[in-house]
This record gives sequence, structure tokens and C-alpha cells, in this order.
Amino acid sequence: MDRRDFLHLITVSALSAAIGDLANPGLAAGFAQATPNAGFAPDIELELTMSPDQVPLLPGEPTHVWRFTGRVLKGPAATLETLPSSYLGPVIRLRRGQKVRIRFANRIPEDSIIHWHGLDVPELADGHPRLAIASGADYVYDFEVTNRAGTYWYHPHPHMRTGAQVYQGLAGILIVQDAEEDALGLPSGSAEQLCVLQDRVFDTQNQLVYVPAGRRGNMAMMTGFLGERMLINGRPQPTSEVDASWRRVRLLNASNARIYKLAWTRGLPMVIIGGDGGLLERAVRQQILTLAPGQRADVLLDLTGLSAGTEVSLESRAYPEVDANMGGMNAMMRGNSKVPNGAPLRLMTLRTRDRNGPAFRLPERLSTFDESWVVRPSKTRRVPLSFQRMEWLLGGRTFGDMNEVAAEETVAAGSTQVWEFANLSNRMGMQAAHPIHMHGRQFRVLSRSGANSNSLRSGIIDAGWTDTVLVLPGETVRVQVTFTKHPGLYLYHCHILEHEDMGMMRNFRVV
Repeated sequence: MDRRDFLHLITVSALSAAIGDLANPGLAAGFAQATPNAGFAPDIELELTMSPDQVPLLPGEPTHVWRFTGRVLKGPAATLETLPSSYLGPVIRLRRGQKVRIRFANRIPEDSIIHWHGLDVPELADGHPRLAIASGADYVYDFEVTNRAGTYWYHPHPHMRTGAQVYQGLAGILIVQDAEEDALGLPSGSAEQLCVLQDRVFDTQNQLVYVPAGRRGNMAMMTGFLGERMLINGRPQPTSEVDASWRRVRLLNASNARIYKLAWTRGLPMVIIGGDGGLLERAVRQQILTLAPGQRADVLLDLTGLSAGTEVSLESRAYPEVDANMGGMNAMMRGNSKVPNGAPLRLMTLRTRDRNGPAFRLPERLSTFDESWVVRPSKTRRVPLSFQRMEWLLGGRTFGDMNEVAAEETVAAGSTQVWEFANLSNRMGMQAAHPIHMHGRQFRVLSRSGANSNSLRSGIIDAGWTDTVLVLPGETVRVQVTFTKHPGLYLYHCHILEHEDMGMMRNFRVV
């Protein structure tokens, strides 16, 4: 960036900060986008409502939850798919290039807004907490699907209540498809399995238990809230009957704070074909897959040749608790859970039937990345991840004012930068793994340094586009991001939801 460009950016940043959201009269007036954009012609129109409900999850009393329900107003009925016996929201299936309108109705007893995690959408469709609407209010999202085929998701994003609302049941998978992926002939239909990983605490009446939110001094908030019972798609450790064939398993870690070290039993490898931002260029085979909160992975499982009645389970393997939490103070700061991060877990089981599915051969090449993968960045910014005054900090700051943006957090639309996330130690010994999520665009991981002895390191996949990067204790991770071309205010934050709610979140402004 030369001097003229730099001065221009500083001038625009200053003007933007001075007028705040007055350039958008709606935002300045506490605007809730309750009416559609008259110039937008949607291909798909959906109604999505969040409201209280009861779902039978465990034997005995039904569990009180908050959940999304949906209805297709325009477009194919298959756009929405309800997961059976689950509190999770409907699966939303979209195609790249579609124009989408979603009419959101908030019917829970507190403010909320929806974030479309991983999608590149305009500012008013991104779900910033300053746009949260009151109970009983409505909001309209209009956006075009520009993302590559992949597994994305949606969840609430109100300030200081994201963790509580997601924990209560408000989350759902969003799948994007495109022609490049269609041509591969990947397993689909009954050979495709969606797996939303969550952990919960239930009381003796089968009701969800969650520690009330608070910014300071709450141990469960500082460590992140960990459950004691593992759920897949809202069901405890399910067993499914499946064909002895290739399967496509889409994994989403929608837990508030738990990091999984995933593996199949019987020595079957993880064949990873995609991550947060869609397909990799080529499949990666390894025994372990590390999946942090907010992250997704698309894996293939080869069950061909297994006899009827053979069981294969998805597990989270044991690892030292210190690899995820709190350095030398991890025992004292464990917080709420009897099942800490790193405990060995059985998540779900697949039992083969005496029947084979369609023949499948894994393609040598899955995808081709565009030129943005190797574009030359204009500048580098260092962002320390630290702990001070009983708070987690990003770049030495927390999230306070909804509109606050520092000078270095103002970026030019479509520009490319390197952001360097440095997970620092401190005199108190307080340190944790932080999955850092950036709104607006997928990005590329350039390098990792430090934390070489961490057992989670070998399971991390950095081979594709991502929107949530796990930064281990003592580690520095450099990412290259080409920012969205949509102007406005976006967020970056830790996706341990309690850290986010405590204020480990910041704005960046695209100008």
C-alpha cells in the first residue's frame, strides 16, 4: 500500500467512525429489517422461527428447549429437511448462485439474531449483535449464495447470550451445493450422514443445565461450558443401521467449548475431503481429526467388505487436558464439567447391514482453488490472544461498544491481508486453545509455529479454505484473508461461546 492509498484509507476510516451508522438511517434508528428489499427477487424464500418447545431426548420427562422450525414459502420442498427426534433446526439445502430470502421470527423470550456461519453475505444479513431483534419481532434476510459447495451452519448471535441460546437448542446445518461437487458423484441420499456434535448437562428431570452468563469471575465462563453427555443431532450416542458401502459424513462441532480428537474404531482412517470452506483439492487420509467449536469437516468412510452386523464407532480419543485449557492452572480452573476436555468419548455407532450401496471410487482430484488462494497480501497485522483482568482479550481489547472499530481493524473491501494470531502466555499461567472465527469470507492458513508438543496438532487440517482456525496454547498462526466486498461492520471472535460472550470478540469495518 503506497502513501496515497494509506492516507485515503485513514480518511475513509475516520469519516466512517465519525458518522458511525448514520450512513444507514435504519441502523441509526435501531432499525429491524422487517420488510423485504423491493429490488431483490428471491429464488428461494423461507420462513424460520425460533420458539420454545419440548422434545423427548432421554427416558422420562421431555426436555424444554428453544428450537428453529421452518417452512418453504417459495422453491423446492427439499430446501428444508427436518432431522428426526431432534431439537436442532431444519437442514437448509441451497445452491451456489441462488438468491435467498429468509423471514426470521423471534418467538423466544429475549432478543436474538441469526448468523449464517461461513457465508459471505451483506452486512445486514450477517447477524451482527447490534441488529438483534426483540421477542415478538421479525427480520428479513436477503442474500445471494456465493460460497463454494460445503457444510455451513446457522445459530444465534446476540451479545452475551450466544452461548446460552445455542446451548438451549438453537442451531442448524446449512448445505451449499454446486456443479463442481455434483460432477464428483460423491455418496448422497441414504449414504450421506449429517452429524452435529454437542455436549450437554441434564438434571434429574431431563432439563438442560447451563451456568448463567457473566463477564468476570465465573470459572465455567472462563474455561468454556462443557457438557457431560454427548449428543449427535440432539440424540444421545445413537446407533444407526447402514449399508456396507462408502459413506459421506458431514461433521459439525456445535458444542459450546469442547474440542474433539475424532477417530473411527477398527483402525479405519479419516478420509477428509472438505472443511469449513468446502472441498479440498485432494483427499487427506489420517487416523485422527481435530475439530474445534464452530469447525466442520467432510469425511468419507469406507465400509465395503465388512460383514453384516459389524459395528464401527466414532470416538473422541483422550488427550491431555492441558492441550486445550488453562496451562498450569487447568485443574483449578476446570469449571463446571465432570467430563473435561480431553476425556475419551464414544459419540455414535454405525452397524452394517448385509447390503451394499452404489459403487464409488474416490477421485484423485476433488477441487481447484481460484486465484485468491495465492494472491499477494498488502499488509500483515499481529493479533495477540491474551488474558488480563479476568477477561480474554483480542489484540488487547474486548467487545464493548457495538460500533467500536480500531484503526487497524478498518480494511478495504476486497483487499488481502495476513493476520497473525499469537496465543500468548501470562504471569497467571492462564492460557487456552482458541478457535478464532472471522465473519464475511473464508481464509487460508499459511503457517503455524510453536505448540509442537500439543497432541491436538497432528489432527488439524489446514489444506483448504476455512473460517474458524484453532490456535493452540503457545502457538502463532498466520492466515491470509481476502475481505468481503460488502461494506459494513463484521466480527472476528473466539468460537468458544463463553469466551465470545465474555467479550473475546471485535469488530472490523470494511470500507
